[in-house]
Formats: sequence, C-alpha cells, structure tokens
Amino acid sequence: MVRKVIIAKSKNISLQLPEDFVGKQVEVIAFTLEDESVMEELENIDKTATHLASHKILANDWLNPVEDKAWEDL
Repeated sequence: MVRKVIIAKSKNISLQLPEDFVGKQVEVIAFTLEDESVMEELENIDKTATHLASHKILANDWLNPVEDKAWEDL
C-alpha cells in the first residue's frame, strides 16, 4: 500500500509506484483533507488493513536466520 499526502501545485500530479505494482490494477483516490466527511470515513476504516499490507514487508526482516537465532531461547 502506498499513501502519500501532497499539496497540489497544479491540476496534474505524478505518483511513483513500487516495482511490484507494475502490471497490476491500482486504485488512486484523490480528496482534500479539509473534507470532513472523507476524514470521518477514513477514521472508520478497519485498521487491520494496514497490518495485512505491511505483514509481507515485515516478514522479510523477521524470517531470517539472524532473527531465528535471537529468539531461539524463548
């Protein structure tokens, strides 16, 4: 998941995506942070989505021989 807050300086914006997004469907949503109804909706989004999105990235750090050695006595 990519989330970026910008200040639009024109009607056009550019977004650089991670390599693994190439060739996949990507949804882009634009709204102003001053829009209170959108902010309320964002606050009600299930927070587990962030966990699920970050799990694969964190697994790269967790699932390795160095970590296995560090935790072997627990």
